[in-house]
Amino acid sequence: TGGTTTSCTSCYSGKGVEAGQGTSEEDCDWKPCLAGQYLDQQSGCQDCPADQWSTGGTTSSCTLCPVGKGVETGQGTSEEACIWNPCQAGQYLDADTGCQDCPADQWSTGGDSSLCTLCPEGKGVEPGQGGSQEDCDWNPCQAGQYLDADTGCQDCPADQCEHGRKHTHVYEVS
Repeated sequence: TGGTTTSCTSCYSGKGVEAGQGTSEEDCDWKPCLAGQYLDQQSGCQDCPADQWSTGGTTSSCTLCPVGKGVETGQGTSEEACIWNPCQAGQYLDADTGCQDCPADQWSTGGDSSLCTLCPEGKGVEPGQGGSQEDCDWNPCQAGQYLDADTGCQDCPADQCEHGRKHTHVYEVS
């Protein structure tokens, strides 16, 4: 308050005032926050929650990352800091659109893999359902074939028949 004061009183932690402008505690304002933080008027700068970002300053809230993207708590310094979330098994990560189902007859363990793997020859899986090679099942056999669990579709021996599908036995033709 001017006069004959011989020292100044510091503002509380996280607050400040320009030189020569502080005449009372009320003149102390919150300092701007760092990127990845927002300003809580009661307690000062706080980290943005997970999956949110802020450029800092005196903003009072953080912005949600785009759908399918995320960021660690306090690490969201811009929208570009938001990265695609890991994909589920049966999906691959497309850099432009995020997680996509693997096509039919392909599988992926998910995560950040950008590729799907073809099922072994003679085996297949529905789109988005293959999380490992073990999910690839033998394709249905044609008429006149039977399914051998180890090698796939085999031609029926002479004088025996099968109507296709996934049968593991054949019938004598009488």
